[in-house]
Amino acid sequence: MASVNKCDQNKYFLDALNLFFETQWLYSTPVTDLLAKRILDSFPKDWLNALQALENQELNATVVKKAIEPRWPESLKNFVEKCKYIDRLPPINTVSSTILPKNFQIGLSDKKQHEIVHLAHLVHKQCALHKIKIIVDFGAGLGYVCQLLYHLYNYKVLGLEKNEANVNKARNRQAKMYPDSLAYVKYYCCDLTCNSVEMIETILHNEFQENSDVCLIGLHACGDLSIHASKIFLDMKAARIFIMISCCYHKLSISTSTKINTGKQYFNNFPLSDRLKSAILDANFDIGVFLRQPFLRLACQEPADRWNDMSVETHSQHSFYVLARAVLQLYANENGFYLKKRTRKGTRKSQCLNFETYIKDSLNRYILRSLRSEESEESEESEESEESEEQDVQSNLDVHEKKMIELWKNHCGKLKVVEMYTALQLMLQAPAESFILQDRLCWMHEQGLDATIIPVMNKQLSPRSYAIVSWKK
Repeated sequence: MASVNKCDQNKYFLDALNLFFETQWLYSTPVTDLLAKRILDSFPKDWLNALQALENQELNATVVKKAIEPRWPESLKNFVEKCKYIDRLPPINTVSSTILPKNFQIGLSDKKQHEIVHLAHLVHKQCALHKIKIIVDFGAGLGYVCQLLYHLYNYKVLGLEKNEANVNKARNRQAKMYPDSLAYVKYYCCDLTCNSVEMIETILHNEFQENSDVCLIGLHACGDLSIHASKIFLDMKAARIFIMISCCYHKLSISTSTKINTGKQYFNNFPLSDRLKSAILDANFDIGVFLRQPFLRLACQEPADRWNDMSVETHSQHSFYVLARAVLQLYANENGFYLKKRTRKGTRKSQCLNFETYIKDSLNRYILRSLRSEESEESEESEESEESEEQDVQSNLDVHEKKMIELWKNHCGKLKVVEMYTALQLMLQAPAESFILQDRLCWMHEQGLDATIIPVMNKQLSPRSYAIVSWKK
């Protein structure tokens, strides 16, 4: 992607801020609270009528291709046009399917195989141009990319990982499956910060006994790690190439300037660029109101591409699941309960045949717990009280179930509205992700670095599929 001039970038950031401010009703509340917070009441009636009139294929085209119908109200047309404009993510061409060597497929999903082989290909393509032979992988996990880079292209690789258990697994896996790489692929446990340059340089020198140029990479670097990596790249003399695919934007660290109980949130590493900070000041926006964690979560949701050729049946299943969960939340709120999971996952989609089966499954997987017990101090007495309340709730499950079914009957007419709400939210996802990545790209340009955004993977297989790639002159 070509660098944009200052005037265009300012306009882009300002237009994006206005769009996200105006549409915060679409993303600022968890979908579980759609009914409890009456979010669907914010849906413009003329938008809803226009979208509900679409055939299934037309709805999919609207979401995936941002197709506009001439008969729509001007405000809806403008929304779609703005989404198109703010989305500066480059188009993803057909990504060739490359088969991994069999010993690399063991225990890996198709998604993970797709990700590591295409990232490895991009890394090699960039490093070969600059004759770089050493790679540092930030957030190396179990070492899949590290091992592949050595196996396919003979790179020396240093894998840095925060989780000690992952480092141990990566080393054990290496010793068992790839013993020929022991001298060339090394794993270290460390929590990277902006000040980790000297530590990385020391490890590289100790392990590989040379002071060569290196390439810094990361596959789905979570939260602040992408930012720390960017700043390490800027400060590290030997680092010549930077290839970073980010994820989990909502896990960015919250600034200490965020005041409790205001509902506002500010982040340490977002916004990042001076250009975006200046646009915010000039427009007098309080971003703590609308660019909060829900916005960052929107940016890392599944992309609109998932609606390509989606069937009527699949749409119906999705809207049922969203609305049924919202009814469960509404019942809890109206009756002084909060929902506590008994299992890692809540309701299983396989149990969404109808609301009756959904609720039976939900009441086996969630505990309805009194809000009073949540607010009370932890003590032996309150624990006994909690137990007693829980037993009381469990003994009245049939009553709760009947009341929930009645509540469902009052709201089941909103299934189509829920799917239209999801459609609008999906149209905002790419603009939100683009906005965040443009901020990071702009920061790199401000530091005098050449940088661009490169599509790496198939978005339908791997939602976070864009890499920021930078080179030092």
